[in-house]
Amino acid sequence: MRTFPANRAVVLKNIRCVYCGEMLSGLNRTKDHVIGRRFVPKGKFNAQFNLIVNACRACNNKKADLEDDIAAITLAPDVTGRHSHDDLPAIEEARRRAENSISRRTRKPISQSRETVNLNGSLGPGINLKIAFTSPPQIELPRAFELARLQLMAFFYLQTYKTESQVGGYWLHGYHPVQMVRWEDWGNAVMRQLMTEINDWDFRFHCITADGFFKAMTRKHPTAETWVWALEWNRSHRLIGFFGERDPAQAIVDKCRMTRPVTIFEQPNQSLHYRVETPLSGDDDTLFDWTEKVAT
Repeated sequence: MRTFPANRAVVLKNIRCVYCGEMLSGLNRTKDHVIGRRFVPKGKFNAQFNLIVNACRACNNKKADLEDDIAAITLAPDVTGRHSHDDLPAIEEARRRAENSISRRTRKPISQSRETVNLNGSLGPGINLKIAFTSPPQIELPRAFELARLQLMAFFYLQTYKTESQVGGYWLHGYHPVQMVRWEDWGNAVMRQLMTEINDWDFRFHCITADGFFKAMTRKHPTAETWVWALEWNRSHRLIGFFGERDPAQAIVDKCRMTRPVTIFEQPNQSLHYRVETPLSGDDDTLFDWTEKVAT
């Protein structure tokens, strides 16, 4: 695994866009911070790693649009006002971001984008049930996985970058997202099973930066052209998936079974199920833990 400086940004002089492969000209060349400077709380990149690349204007604009509301949502607290950390400046910035960023899902400020679902049902003759659920602001899943794809492409480009030719590589085959979960559910059955299945895969990229507000890793399958990837955004959301050959990834995903939901009621055109979120203790959290792998 190549190593990069932990206390400063790495700047590539690539002549092709890291995201789409377009040859870059003077008019179409822009600088892109792969981990957006405003994607994490202010000041978190002081003397810490980031990656700066050249990208075409269209890809850079697309990525910036994805980062805006996703950053604000991942910094936001849950519906009870709890954060996954006690960093007071980051908590204050989360409040400001929630006022100024617009959710692409609700078209309202993040601070006004909590979502409520009202359910009416029956538990039996004469027993009616009315329940209202409120969730924190939600990220549209396709947008989250698209931003993850772009970040991962840039990290893969960095790993394969040749200074002499000023170009890097792009992974072959497909991109296979699996799951995005909030911090309250990092210990769910799928996440735990995946951590177990990939424990012996070799790290190919490992990054913890911005005072822990951004994490990324990739590991390679022992025998196949398949990589597992994981990202953690602002200590609140984790995303995990694969890229490369699909079959080895699918074999692992097929072993993962989410805990069955509990059924409250189920009728034609009406039903109510729930699944208890499962937190993850520090001792069990091996997703980004590479110390033992390096020691061996």
